[in-house]
Formats: sequence, C-alpha cells, structure tokens
Amino acid sequence: MPEITAQAKVFRDWEAVLGACAQNTAQLPGVDALKADLEALLAQARDLKVQQESHAGSRLVATQQLDKAIEAGREAARKLRAFAVVHLGTASMALSQFGVTPRQRRGKKSKTPGTPPPTVGGAQTSAHDQTATTQGKEGTHV
Repeated sequence: MPEITAQAKVFRDWEAVLGACAQNTAQLPGVDALKADLEALLAQARDLKVQQESHAGSRLVATQQLDKAIEAGREAARKLRAFAVVHLGTASMALSQFGVTPRQRRGKKSKTPGTPPPTVGGAQTSAHDQTATTQGKEGTHV
C-alpha cells in the first residue's frame, strides 16, 4: 500500500483500521493491545497536529511582525540618509558613511591636442601595402 503523507488522510486511515478492528473483534483475538496502541498514537498525533497549527499561526504572526519591523527600519534609514544629505550637502564625502554616494562635479573635459595633418611629398606607400598605418577617429590602425 502506498504511503499516505497528508495528516488528515493518515488519521482517517487509522480510524478506519480501528473501526474495522471494532467490527471484527470476534475474528481477531488478542488485538486489544495493538488497538490500544493505535488509539493512543492517534490521540497523540491529533494533539501534536493542534500544537503544530497553533505554532504555525504564531510563526505567521511573528513573520508578519518581522516584515513590518524591517519595512519600518528601511523607511527610517531612508529618512536618516535624506537628513544627512540635506545637512551635509550633496558633495560631502561624509555621505559615504551613510551609504550615500556623494555627488562629484565633473571636471571640464580636456581637449586632446590634434594630430598634425600628414605631410605631402614624404615616403610614398602603396595603397594596397598591408604594413601602412592610417590615422582615424578611433586611433592608429595597422
């Protein structure tokens, strides 16, 4: 017989076995000890199931309270960070202690000196020469 995993089905199965024992007491001499063991285990299992359900309820309540506390903590941390930004300024390096990246001004981009135009009349290279280098936007290419 396959194993029964749901507790309600297990309890019904045990009750059915106990009922069958009660109906067939005449054909099953000496079954009283086994029947008493199963009855005791059924009562114990039902009590444990009730306890499990009450613990599950209290666990759920604790989880909900924890979630609320975490959300409230996140909001409080956000407010503290915002307070620090307002009072210290957006560029203050002390903001990094609060987990806030300080705003850094971008410096002016320095212009790279332009490359001189190629000289005319120098060494002539073939258009199909693979060793010739050309200067382009991306840099020097071979």
